[in-house]
Amino acid sequence: MALIELRHLTKTFRGKMQTVEALRDINLSIHQGEIYGIIGMSGAGKSTLVRCINFLEKPTGGQVIIDGKDLATLTPKALRALRQDVSMIFQHFNLLQQRDVRGNIAFAMEIAGMKKADIERRVDEMLEIVGLTDRQHNYPSQLSGGQQQRVAIARALSTNPKIILCDEATSALDPQTTTSILNLLREINQKMGITIVIITHEMSVVESVCTHVAIVDNGDLVENGTVEQVFSQPKSEAARKLIFRKAGADAGVMGDRMIRIVFEGNASSEPIIAGLVMECHVAVNIMYADTRDVGGKAFGQMILQLPEDHLQQEKAIYYLQNKNLRVEEVNGHAH
Repeated sequence: MALIELRHLTKTFRGKMQTVEALRDINLSIHQGEIYGIIGMSGAGKSTLVRCINFLEKPTGGQVIIDGKDLATLTPKALRALRQDVSMIFQHFNLLQQRDVRGNIAFAMEIAGMKKADIERRVDEMLEIVGLTDRQHNYPSQLSGGQQQRVAIARALSTNPKIILCDEATSALDPQTTTSILNLLREINQKMGITIVIITHEMSVVESVCTHVAIVDNGDLVENGTVEQVFSQPKSEAARKLIFRKAGADAGVMGDRMIRIVFEGNASSEPIIAGLVMECHVAVNIMYADTRDVGGKAFGQMILQLPEDHLQQEKAIYYLQNKNLRVEEVNGHAH
């Protein structure tokens, strides 16, 4: 059974002047222990989706089922109790400026009515986990962005939740700090078995830490699966845009035919392009190339600009396919 299940979820905002369908018929299952990325461009509806998961935003229709409980059927008291199992981390940390690090971490436990001695002991544990024992008496204004986010993570963990929801939790941080926060989240997931849902607009965040991904585009869930599947075989236009964005593939160089080749594992060590040039006498222009670790496996991709001659184009594609590489048209017509 899924830990989080969304069934036919819709959310409509009705104003005096207009009606906005933020989410349309979203169906999604997230299982215990997954790190699930929900990604989309700005305004796609992903932040509304995460707020619907813990009923900070009440859906217009459909069901949100967490750990077998349909949230719409819960009393206010039961919903508050369930929210202790579902912690949230925000983009701008949401720390209490008048409290030091210890006080901020203790806050959620005080609200939950825990005993003072238990709170103090738990705060010590949390400080150790996020590596801030030496900063425990500092105030938020005395901390870097990364340290403030670590305090927010410690506060989220303090009530021993089953689920942590991260709403753009790294987008206010520099790349190095982002990496350290994502490593911390991965460690928490592995050691404590906590299910983590990460809302982001950055494909690199999904690639580096998530096991699964759902792509939201203009209120619709257009694609979901393992990160490996979606990265190597994007089916939707929205997924292709997110994956190719860094590749400059939609930066106005589309006059000539361009293809994307995807390779994994050992294939990346073979000099494919050199072989293509030497054996087929076909010159190609490498527009973009990278190799990255996706779900613990080496994946690579290249965007190649092919020569104008149609015969040479087909020769190049035939050669690459015979090397057991996936070859796709960048404009979406897959081979």
